[in-house]
Amino acid sequence: MIKGLFGSGTVTSMLRGGLEETSATHRAIAARVSNALNTSTQTEFSNALQAKSANAKISQVDLERDMASLADTQLRYEADAKLLQGAYARLRAALKDRG
Repeated sequence: MIKGLFGSGTVTSMLRGGLEETSATHRAIAARVSNALNTSTQTEFSNALQAKSANAKISQVDLERDMASLADTQLRYEADAKLLQGAYARLRAALKDRG
């Protein structure tokens, strides 16, 4: 009976998997954004400026895409969490009614 409620293939199992997947995706994107925002370790300003300006357009587009992806994964995580919360609330209500 418990396996039918929490086992693989159930709604709660799929929602938990979705939370784990979204969380891992969010961490990966956040790491990319963090790496993109790190300051340069070069000591010569002119070399750092030339390197930055050469990659500025490409990195800006990548950064914007990653920030949009972060927002998307955050919304997906919150939706999965609310659905899982609702599933558990229905389960608690069903158990309460039987007891």
